[in-house]
Amino acid sequence: MLIDNESLYLYNVTLKRPSYAISSVTGHFSGTKKVQEICIATSLTIELWRPNIDTGKLDKICVHNVFSVIQSLEKIRLMGSQKDYLVITSDSGKLAILQYDTGRNRFITMFQEPHSKTGFRRNTPGAYLLTDPQNRAILIGALERNKLIYKVHSDDKGGMQISSPLESQTRHTITLAMCALDTGYENPVFVAIEADYGALDSKEHSIDPQAHQSLLLTSYELDQGLNHVVRRVVNNKLPMTATHLIPLPSPAGGVLICCESYAIYEPFEYKRLYLPFPIRQDRENTVIINHVSQKFKKSNYLILAQTQLGDCLKFSLHYNDEREQLDDITVSYFDTIPVSNSLNILRSGFLFANTAHGNKLFYQFEKLGEEGNDLTLRCSDHYEQVTTIDHSKRDFKPKGLENLALVDVMDSLNPVTDATLLETRTSESPDPLINLFTLSSRFIKILTHGMPVNQLVTSPLPIHPSLIFATKKFNNSVNDDYLVISSELSSQTLVLSIGEVVEEVSDSEFVTDQPAIHVQQTGNSSIVQVFSNGIRSIRHIRNGDEEIKKTTDWYPPAGISVTKASGNSTQLIIGMSNREVCYFEIDPVDDQLVEYQERLEVSGGSISSLAILSSKDPEQRSAHAIIGSSDETIQVVSLKRHNCLSVVALQALSSKSTSILMLRHEDSIYVHIGMENGLYVCTMIDEVSGKLSDTRIKFLGSKSVRLSPIKVPGSAGEEDGILALSSRPWYGYFAEGRFKLSPLINCSLTHGTSFYAEDISGEGIVGISENNLVILTIGSSDDDASDDTRGDFKDDFTSREVKLRYLPKKMIIESNSEENNRSWIYVLESENGIRAPFGPTKLVEGEEITDNVDDKAIDQDYYDVFGYEHKNGSWASCIQVFDYKLNKIVKTVEFFNDERILSSCEIKFNSSDNSSYLIVGTTRNSLDKNIRHYLYTFKVTSSRNSHSQKGQKTLLFIHKTESEFAPFAMIEFNNRLLIGTKNLLRLYDIGHKQLLRKASSSIDYFENIIKLTYMGGNRIMAADANISSTFVKYDQVENQFFPLADDIMKRKITSMCSLDYDTIVGGDKFGNIFVSRIPEVLSKQADQDWGLIRHQDSYLNGAVSRLKNLCEFYSGDIPTSFSKGSLILGSEESIFYTGLMGTVGALIPLVTKSEVQFFIELEAELRGYFDYNFDNFDEQKNGYNLLGKDHLKHRSYYNPVKNVIDGDLIERFSEVSYNNKIRIANKLDRTPKDIDKKISEIRNRSAF
Repeated sequence: MLIDNESLYLYNVTLKRPSYAISSVTGHFSGTKKVQEICIATSLTIELWRPNIDTGKLDKICVHNVFSVIQSLEKIRLMGSQKDYLVITSDSGKLAILQYDTGRNRFITMFQEPHSKTGFRRNTPGAYLLTDPQNRAILIGALERNKLIYKVHSDDKGGMQISSPLESQTRHTITLAMCALDTGYENPVFVAIEADYGALDSKEHSIDPQAHQSLLLTSYELDQGLNHVVRRVVNNKLPMTATHLIPLPSPAGGVLICCESYAIYEPFEYKRLYLPFPIRQDRENTVIINHVSQKFKKSNYLILAQTQLGDCLKFSLHYNDEREQLDDITVSYFDTIPVSNSLNILRSGFLFANTAHGNKLFYQFEKLGEEGNDLTLRCSDHYEQVTTIDHSKRDFKPKGLENLALVDVMDSLNPVTDATLLETRTSESPDPLINLFTLSSRFIKILTHGMPVNQLVTSPLPIHPSLIFATKKFNNSVNDDYLVISSELSSQTLVLSIGEVVEEVSDSEFVTDQPAIHVQQTGNSSIVQVFSNGIRSIRHIRNGDEEIKKTTDWYPPAGISVTKASGNSTQLIIGMSNREVCYFEIDPVDDQLVEYQERLEVSGGSISSLAILSSKDPEQRSAHAIIGSSDETIQVVSLKRHNCLSVVALQALSSKSTSILMLRHEDSIYVHIGMENGLYVCTMIDEVSGKLSDTRIKFLGSKSVRLSPIKVPGSAGEEDGILALSSRPWYGYFAEGRFKLSPLINCSLTHGTSFYAEDISGEGIVGISENNLVILTIGSSDDDASDDTRGDFKDDFTSREVKLRYLPKKMIIESNSEENNRSWIYVLESENGIRAPFGPTKLVEGEEITDNVDDKAIDQDYYDVFGYEHKNGSWASCIQVFDYKLNKIVKTVEFFNDERILSSCEIKFNSSDNSSYLIVGTTRNSLDKNIRHYLYTFKVTSSRNSHSQKGQKTLLFIHKTESEFAPFAMIEFNNRLLIGTKNLLRLYDIGHKQLLRKASSSIDYFENIIKLTYMGGNRIMAADANISSTFVKYDQVENQFFPLADDIMKRKITSMCSLDYDTIVGGDKFGNIFVSRIPEVLSKQADQDWGLIRHQDSYLNGAVSRLKNLCEFYSGDIPTSFSKGSLILGSEESIFYTGLMGTVGALIPLVTKSEVQFFIELEAELRGYFDYNFDNFDEQKNGYNLLGKDHLKHRSYYNPVKNVIDGDLIERFSEVSYNNKIRIANKLDRTPKDIDKKISEIRNRSAF
């Protein structure tokens, strides 16, 4: 492949998957009868979560990127089976049935039934996906006309089989809602609310059931005997407000048709019933948006429906067994939770709320709402009695949770409206933290790469500690018994016992007048203490209730001291000051140390570190030892009996090794090396030959790296990880087929080790911080589900959130040149359809904005739970100032009702005193119904308030300028304010009474400028709402802006960012990401020969030239922000982007042609391996493409993918079987380890 020298190639990797879930289902996907899982489908992924009944938390089991756009999700189960299967429709044009494989911890494809072309169209089945409650049939329906029904049955071997689809077509019919009826053993029946748009006219339709209506209730019955679909239209007409269907369980059967503020019960065999809904106070109606039902023992059901405001209503059925019909239905208020896309009830007594925006919530049922209902409404068989009921008799006021209790919060970013990378500093580490500040659903969410820690104990120590160890006395003990603290400065060792209290032990038999170098539990009941003058073995013998301790000492030659040591339960190796290495093994009979007769003298320098394989299993002996010396080398020494203490390998390093660990993961042994220059090295060692290979390097900090073995949380001590301490602590572990290193957030340790105690629910870390003993666990606290800081040890990000008033739209980062004085973020917030309880901020020219963030007379907690008062067409807007150093909102500027914030920027005017100004553009509906537009000017200055601290910043209101048009975009341009409005670009400068217009230019082919980006010099990039982006140059002589080059296609731009003087990256509302560059010749002419370009005629109703399209890529999410930078200190700069549904991704530049060629070839091989054609699937040669979508088509959804490598597909190389890895690697002239290393390196360049 010929690669152009001027081309740009990017490597896309998703750092955080989209969190907006379109649907969720519960089921026994693992096949265990008493274990239910929750499957969540986002637009691009499927996730499997399992509730932990003991803790009430949700544990992530697996997640898959399906490389397709998911449309609907359901479950189905074969008759007599205990295992549920997933049924998915997507844009692949295939109906996919998936099975969860517990052994491989992943979903695999069982069936892919093609039914239409790829993509979404209104007549493509898949918008509606239903399964018969008796699991006999699957229906997929389109928005218009088409419906397909598949019969499901078992084959001779008990496996699932599905038949060819039976089709039902109805022309000129739109489907509004569908559900599957519970018909028992009768034929499967599906019902739908349909609209015959051929019969609709322009007249306004009444909700009177006697008037002419075009909404139909239609049933689709699968006649199993005739293998035919029968469509029937119910004669009774439906009101135009019917929107939702709730099937009732047998024996009642039938369906509830939810309309505005009431429901119709349709039994199909006898008279309809009408049920009024409770209506929240100060609201006009109640509209049902989703429901959930759960069967309990003895045919009892719980049916909950949620309204458009989040209120949950409980339905109770009163069935007459003698008459075999439903006599009464009652409805009552249950609880209020956030508006959800789907609700799921688990048999264990939990409710999962798949919220439409914000964090997903996991509740536990406290009650079933059977008592204390102030309002219960009953059904009637007369329509007029329902519609004419007195409003006061159905009003209710929402309350706090009474029947539900929140037990877990699943962190979710959606919707992300803006984001930026920002470097901050903390007191715990001298290195800065790089955070991603995001605006999401009335929150500022701060994402930091790393893991949170939950600090349980902090206690001062009487000595200045240097090392700490945790050990058991007996090999079969569960908990650690001793904490051993060593102090080189005090030259002593402190031994503490672990129990209900931590206290010093006086009879431990440890040598306490010398600092311990190493402490290890050995044999069955012994502890080995290594100190500078020797080794002590302490054996614990149980004699009834009494415990006897016997000690054995070993001493080095006179004048020689022990400097380093490492050991496991059966082996011990020490390094001495004379560069000799002694090796011991543990006698399994009496736990005594047995010294190997010979010793090894290390050449090249003093011993700086050493390690043998850390293992509790006496059968897993370490075959090698690793010895690091001061000459910047490590030596691999054999511990096998035929060549014990023989050097078998030598490796040079870039710096002296300060710490070494050997840990086993699955069938491989890894050597972890910490070096003096802050580098960490992970390499693999061959158990037979001792050869080192597959080396990975990472910079951890400015200090030397010290390593300690720790246990992975939740693994019951079975999985090993590492604690790496440099200028900040890091935690290393294996996950998703690769080794990850994540920093520990808000934590400072100088030494630490693994610690196990049942009192802290398992694995923890005990460490030293300054002169204190700390005990902590990895992960956020479980005590409070609403804690502001959330994270999990399996997640790459820790999130911290700050509450905002309204929905945030944009953030402005303070651009103060002094770092110590820069801490503000201006957040623009606007929300439609609400009336705010806050009064507008009093703005007086020349006066400061007060610091009153919230009115104490207003119950903000009430509005956070139940929302603000609703008012159609109304706007509520404010600007809040967030101080990220104080982590709180410090100022709020509330605008008038019906005033909407459109844009803002911070600027320093030439004519001012080098002060920063905040300009805010708004639009407002005035009392005379005229729309007016304003530009507010605020000045950032030191507070003159006597109550404020000296030098504290504040906002000073300067003036308000009325604008002719709505200011949708504004930026600073050469110390002036540039505003984009309609097709105009206008320059403003500061004035005493208002902003002064200095220039106005029109771009003829623009309609509405919505984005402006400063490119440098006299250039900007302007984006129109429909016509994409254009390079624009400012002519200082003519004081005008002129279009220079525009895009090659029309795009609906949502976000863009300048990469350099000639290049931008942008995204549109269809999920495309593109990179465009102005041609090099044109760029030089525009700067050097502007007169030649200035008078050229426009080309095809556009600018004089066209941009060069460098990259094109479909991300699957609407890009809302782009930032240049790195998430890792000292890493290369890349492009980071966020998506509306919560996606966080990175576009990493590829720097060499060989690298580009390698990834292009690897991507092509993986596309072939994960082939979309399931008909020719061979598990020995292919991997599972779960939904059957061609990967190339997916990434070329709207435009052909260009010069972007899909890193998400590349990272699936870890899922490839070993034989196929070798086959792919041979085609690339590489080894599988080389490919794994290359994939890891490209990801770690700028991310993690």
